[in-house]
Amino acid sequence: MVSLLRLMRYLRGHRVAVGTSMLLMLLATAATLVQPQVVEWAVDFGIGQGDVQTVAIATLVLVGAAVASGALHFASGLVLTRAGQGMAYNVRNALFGTILSLSFSNLDRWRTGELIVRCTSDVTTVRMFVRMGFLMMMQSLAMLGGSLALMFRTNAELARIMLAIFGGTLALFLVLATVIRPLIMRVRERLDALNNTLQENLAGAKVVRAFARQRYERGRFEERNRAFLHLSLRVGYIISMAFPFLFFLGQMALVAVTWVGGLAIIEPAAERFAAGLTLGQLVAFNEYAMLAMWPILALGMTLQFLTRAAASAVRIEELLAEQPDIVEPDEPRPVAGRPPTVEFRDVSFAHGRGEPAVSGVNLRIEAGETVGIIGPTGSGKSTLAALIPRYYDPDSGTVLVAGVDTREAAISELRRTAIVALQESLLLTGTIGENVGYAAGGAGDGAHGEATAPGAAFPHPRLRRAAELASAGDFISEKENGWDEHVGERGVGLSGGQRQRVAIARAIAADPDILVLDDVTSALDAQTEREIVSNLYRELADKTVIVISQRVNTVRLADRIVVMEDGGISGVGTHESLLETNAIYREIAETQSSELRV
Repeated sequence: MVSLLRLMRYLRGHRVAVGTSMLLMLLATAATLVQPQVVEWAVDFGIGQGDVQTVAIATLVLVGAAVASGALHFASGLVLTRAGQGMAYNVRNALFGTILSLSFSNLDRWRTGELIVRCTSDVTTVRMFVRMGFLMMMQSLAMLGGSLALMFRTNAELARIMLAIFGGTLALFLVLATVIRPLIMRVRERLDALNNTLQENLAGAKVVRAFARQRYERGRFEERNRAFLHLSLRVGYIISMAFPFLFFLGQMALVAVTWVGGLAIIEPAAERFAAGLTLGQLVAFNEYAMLAMWPILALGMTLQFLTRAAASAVRIEELLAEQPDIVEPDEPRPVAGRPPTVEFRDVSFAHGRGEPAVSGVNLRIEAGETVGIIGPTGSGKSTLAALIPRYYDPDSGTVLVAGVDTREAAISELRRTAIVALQESLLLTGTIGENVGYAAGGAGDGAHGEATAPGAAFPHPRLRRAAELASAGDFISEKENGWDEHVGERGVGLSGGQRQRVAIARAIAADPDILVLDDVTSALDAQTEREIVSNLYRELADKTVIVISQRVNTVRLADRIVVMEDGGISGVGTHESLLETNAIYREIAETQSSELRV
């Protein structure tokens, strides 16, 4: 409940709407509560005395009150709908902002399905509570309080009977809320697991089919779906059993009131309890009892909204409370404009609590130097690259870019200075031009500059140059829509090699001072790979370029080659010197000898 109350801060900008809605709701409740008083007047002074005019006036007043109540309820719900949607809008923006602020290590701990559920389903649950549950709860409390007050005004003895029964009902309501809340939390957790399975199968649909694992994945999904179903049914059964019992208690209250009140009217001399009760008062009292019973049943319905919203609020707060592991320094030091050197000083790092991915690395890369990094799988090449733009902070040691400790540089400036083209060539939904220009600043605002029509042949010069260096220009021009060709979700509309070339072009178009290519040519044929590498070595001579690969042919023309093994550096030199002095490099070269072109 505390988390749910804290989320109410996202109603900022909508407090007037909430206040207006509550005022309209109170007026609607008052219009409803006045009706039994009119009925009492009609029965005692109209029907009881045979006064048709009084009955007619009472009827018109009842119709007017009913219309006013309905109109006010409608207006109240309409105003609160806007407030609820506005709150959901604010919460979604806050959640997305939190996700964007998270570091790589934070994202390693959160699964995609969990993040999606919290940003969508959990936010919707809270919004539904604000729109329906909160209004229903406030209206129920107002109606219950007003009905009890008017019942005491009508007949205190009968009101005490109702109060005792209603008190027991509310106590039951609180017990149910306490019991069901942890179950709702478990339901949301199982929904997370279900959504994770769904997300993995959608993202890895081709892998599942390639290995003919549809039956296995169907079984895995059904297992988690069944666990979600069983726990959801358990919660539903508890709530379903509670409603009839609450309704039964309300009916018993009406029976008691009718019995005691009826005896008081029929035998006024013999019945001292509820003495002086008139028929009109009994009818009015019964109506108040019915009006009071409805809020109790509504509170039972609100139980679902409240418990689900409280559980979702806790989950939303957990994500909002997540702090990025990588934080901006208080007084950042500039890296732009300095010679783009890269230096590792006794650097060690481990992912999570695992074994060190890199250990005791010492390496300096000069400005304008081209360095190749090679080594067996798992030797720490990609981890070393991830430390340069500060995707992670080293556990010990120091990483310096342009002579500045990466922990002392502004993150955005550091990542504009040093860009890593990651192993996974993930493209965003959109056109080829939009993907190539994604990080290119002004050049990325429109892929075509002056020519914006679909199929235009001449993109912004920087993007065109980047595509040429990445050997992507030819296949782009062959596409039906050229630079405006849509790549599909995650780039599925392109082949693996085309995706890699677009990803390389995207990194080049960003025009960084330090460019790191992390095994981004793995899906390319040897000729295309040689062409791209030659282009980079020739055209980016003014940049500091780091090429990470498992292929000797990719790194052999670099100014220096760094050989990594088990998280450390086993050798540094040129292609020729390493063939003579480094056993690991020589072994890799010999296994790839058919690819070498000396």
